[in-house]
Amino acid sequence: MRSEKEFLKQKFIEFQLKIAELNRCLRETRDSFQEREANLMLELLTLLDAFENIDETIEAKQDDFDKSARMLSKNIRSIQRKLKRLLQAHDVAPMRFTDNMARIDYCKVVDTRTAPESKDETILSVVKNGYIDKRDGTVLRKAEVITVLNDG
Repeated sequence: MRSEKEFLKQKFIEFQLKIAELNRCLRETRDSFQEREANLMLELLTLLDAFENIDETIEAKQDDFDKSARMLSKNIRSIQRKLKRLLQAHDVAPMRFTDNMARIDYCKVVDTRTAPESKDETILSVVKNGYIDKRDGTVLRKAEVITVLNDG
């Protein structure tokens, strides 16, 4: 009877160790997946930035375009819309600053300017859009902004 109890105790310990090892592997796999997904999203956001820069250039020069340049710009905008829809489908949304104030957890201040009529930390312009994951509110990329900083 004693040897059976010892055998069961040993098996129980083996199972506990196996469970702990499997839990560790699962956690590592989940962390690795989340890191890869975050890196992929950042790369897609970089592509979206490139499309937005192209769109600004197109907007400024579209009056001078011939037929082929107009078709090219239309195709580029189509790809940009598809990328935006892809990000939306994965609950990635651009940040909105309804109060127009910079928050350290959502913004990276890249420059400041004086504006006596405005409060400090008021956003003057967004240099690069920030994005959040709407599922859990995770900041995927902070917005790069220019804010007010009054001396005094």
